[in-house]
Amino acid sequence: MKARRTARDGRVRTFWDDMPLMWSFFLYTAGCVLTSIVVSIALMIGIMSVYDTLQRSVWEGRVDVEGGPYVYDAESDELVPAVAIELASAGEPSDRIAFLGMRDQADGGLLVGNSSGGVINADTGAPIGYATLEMVRTDPSLTVYDWGGNYTAADYEESDGSPYDLVSIDGSNLAAYDARERAGRMQVTGPVARLGEGDDAFVVSNIGYFVSQDSMAYETPFMVALRVAAGLAPFAVLGITAYLFFRRFYRKRLAGPLDVICGCADRVGRQDLDFVTPEVPGREFTRLGDAFEKMRASLEASQRELWRTVEDRRRLNAAFAHDLRTPITVLKGTVEMARLREEHGEPIDGQAIETIADQVERLESYTMAMSGIAKLDDRPVVHARMSAGDFSRETVRSMQDYVGAKRPELVLAIDAAGMSQVEEVDVDRALVEEVLGNLLGNACEHARSRIAVALSCDEEGGRLCVRVTDDGPGFTPEALHRGCEPFYGEAKSAKHFGLGLNIVQTLARLHGGDVRLSNDPAGGACVTVTFGMGAEQDAES
Repeated sequence: MKARRTARDGRVRTFWDDMPLMWSFFLYTAGCVLTSIVVSIALMIGIMSVYDTLQRSVWEGRVDVEGGPYVYDAESDELVPAVAIELASAGEPSDRIAFLGMRDQADGGLLVGNSSGGVINADTGAPIGYATLEMVRTDPSLTVYDWGGNYTAADYEESDGSPYDLVSIDGSNLAAYDARERAGRMQVTGPVARLGEGDDAFVVSNIGYFVSQDSMAYETPFMVALRVAAGLAPFAVLGITAYLFFRRFYRKRLAGPLDVICGCADRVGRQDLDFVTPEVPGREFTRLGDAFEKMRASLEASQRELWRTVEDRRRLNAAFAHDLRTPITVLKGTVEMARLREEHGEPIDGQAIETIADQVERLESYTMAMSGIAKLDDRPVVHARMSAGDFSRETVRSMQDYVGAKRPELVLAIDAAGMSQVEEVDVDRALVEEVLGNLLGNACEHARSRIAVALSCDEEGGRLCVRVTDDGPGFTPEALHRGCEPFYGEAKSAKHFGLGLNIVQTLARLHGGDVRLSNDPAGGACVTVTFGMGAEQDAES
């Protein structure tokens, strides 16, 4: 079970790391929004719970006043709860209203509506009751306003059709205001008017009032701050969660991969190419890392090739300088002897002049050989595609002609069966034949009776392989190690400077291949040369 869970977690981690930036950004954003919503709701509920607790404490002992309507009872100098009755009919103004007050409610009593005997405001926990004139006069949070209605034609004319004006009425001046407005407005007539005349429990009036209670007046500064905090909480939470989520997104999805790429770029800038670009999460950065790794590998290969070229050139120069010492020493000795003979009055013999001429010719040959090697590095490799069968036939004929002209008594055995694995080859045929000429030349010099050549092609690796074996004495241990070095040879002469295998190696590397020296188990030397087929193989090598 644990192993399956670990494997599943590994697959999930791989899927997450390989996710494109667009989808990972979407998931981070969705997580940010959902987290913000949950945290905001929880925070707002917490803040409003504190606010409700404080609100209930400040409303304790207070009454949540019913707004109205009310009428003013002049006999008791009190506001009486009332009901508004529409009296308008056809041909009459639409604001004909009668206000029927009930004196039995004019004590600020509570409204009846639940099992405890009163109606409670669910928000404040305060009982709901009717306002009294004493409450209006002493509580600054209560304000009385005219209900309006029963305006006369003169009222409409004086106010340009809008006689109602919402103005607050001072509780101490309510009696005077009520008397003046009752007289100036349309009177209540009919059955409703008779209720007030025949029953002391009712008060009928053409003027009604409503009481507005400013609940904000009971709020403390801390309660106001809590309401503001509840309103700003979603924005604050969204800002904080967005910062946290997107900072994590930047660190995990952008900063981390960019740090890896920048670190690799810094190492490349310091020419430190001995590393492998680490894997980075994210599909886009993975592709970028792969491209960077290819660039690094290409630079490393180029740097190694440059180092190898410089090292080969250094060895070439050292070998050239070493081999120059012999003719120079001979020339110096011959010149010194000639001077001594001249000082003693003896004639310079022809042998000295011949020696000087031979050494000068040798120096000239060295110089020409050195110049030829230097030009090999600049030789272009011209690929040409041809069928493997044509290449095999022409190469076999060329080798047979070369060996037949150089040592016709030798047996030349050629095995080209390995070429049947491919249909076409893509090589520089002239370069390949030049390499074969050098190999066959060396083999003809050392072979006793037989030379064997094997041609093969590796389709998957894209390489042409040539192996030349002779039945001569083979390579000495030192020759196996240094045989391809310039000017190295166990039997050098004025005409042979030990450059053959070095030239072979240089041309093979230009063609994307290399040279390997060995001794055949049956005896004799064996030289194996590979060539890259196609310009891409040359570039990779």
